[in-house]
Parts: sequence; C-alpha cells; structure tokens
Amino acid sequence: MAYYSAPFTFDFSTSLIEVDVGYVSIDCIYLYNACKLAQASEEGIIYDRIAGGSGLNDLGGGVQVGLTVELLGNWQLKFPAGSYIAKVSGGNLIGGPAGDPIAYSAGVQTLLIQSAASTVVSGTGGGATIEEIERDGGKLDKTLKNSKLIPACV
Repeated sequence: MAYYSAPFTFDFSTSLIEVDVGYVSIDCIYLYNACKLAQASEEGIIYDRIAGGSGLNDLGGGVQVGLTVELLGNWQLKFPAGSYIAKVSGGNLIGGPAGDPIAYSAGVQTLLIQSAASTVVSGTGGGATIEEIERDGGKLDKTLKNSKLIPACV
C-alpha cells in the first residue's frame, strides 16, 4: 500500500519515503507536512506513525526555533538511484533504523544539513544597503584595517 504527496511516495509495506526523480533538494518542512498527510490518509491510519516533529516555536521578531523531523520506527527517506548529491536542509532530519534517516541509493551521496541550535528567520529587509554603507563614512573600512593590529594568540 502506498500514499503519494508530491514529491514523496510513502510505501507502508517497506517503510520507505521515496523521492520523485528529479528532486535533489528536500526541505524538512515539506517532508514533515507530507508525513502528516500520509499519516492521516486512508492507508496511513492503519499503520504506526511515520514521523514526529518539534520546533518552529515563535521567538518573536519573525524568528522561530528550527524544525526537527524524527522518522519513527524503520522509516527512511530514499532518493532515486543515480550519480548526484542529494541535499536535505531547512531543519534537522533524524531517526530511522540505527539512527539513519536516509536509505541507501546506488550512486547517491546525501548531504544532511543540520544544526544543534537552528532558527528560522522570516521577514523583509536585513543587511545594510550600499547607500547605508557609503554613508558610514569609511568606518567599516577603518575597522577592517585596524583588525589586523589585534594580536593573535598562538
């Protein structure tokens, strides 16, 4: 029995979440949302849970604690075989058999981008504009030059 939520196919008999061909980068929030849909599906409700999630608590100012998705039991994410690097980012993906959330796929190297203290920042704006830097009057340049005067501890 399987459940499909693009780009994921949830195979309940093998506990594999198969990623569609052509998808080489997966964001944890999309994976987690798809897991919740699969768990609530007609097929999914007769099986144990696929995943749990924690995080996304609001810290104020458009900043949230990062998301951790834990694949439960023997569930693993599986990319199609090929010769490429697959990436999982946008939170922490953990769990799976023996703590391995990624199933083996021939020729695929998987990069799990994780953080012990992740945050999600949303909003507009951010860094200084070129005009603001130019109005700075060279203070940034002076600071950079002076930073070379700070002795290094060896």
